[in-house]
Amino acid sequence: MSAAFTATLPGGVNPYALNAMIKYNKILCTDAGYNKDTGIFMVSAGMAGNYLVSVTMMSGLVTGYTTLKKNGTPNVYLYTGTPYEMATQTVYMQLAVGDTIWVEMSFKASSLFDVYNTFTAVRIS
Repeated sequence: MSAAFTATLPGGVNPYALNAMIKYNKILCTDAGYNKDTGIFMVSAGMAGNYLVSVTMMSGLVTGYTTLKKNGTPNVYLYTGTPYEMATQTVYMQLAVGDTIWVEMSFKASSLFDVYNTFTAVRIS
């Protein structure tokens, strides 16, 4: 079974509270496992393996901090400090059945700007 998804935010300014999960609710491509209502990707039976996971963010006119988490533990951080700056992290992750990954707002409440924010995971083996 293949396992991949890419999701983005809707257009405009998307405000988030501190520690809020980012719900990338505009699905560009999905095979299975990503829930647009929660923003969580969960590895189900037959989907365990090695993944490339990528998060891209743009915070518009404000400073933004986000964190990619695996099972509640921070994996990598993203930061933007100037207007319309973008940040990207792409990481290799070993994911087992039941593992969850998501992105959340970190360090302070902020907003993310438009469709320039994406969350992608692809199983590579």
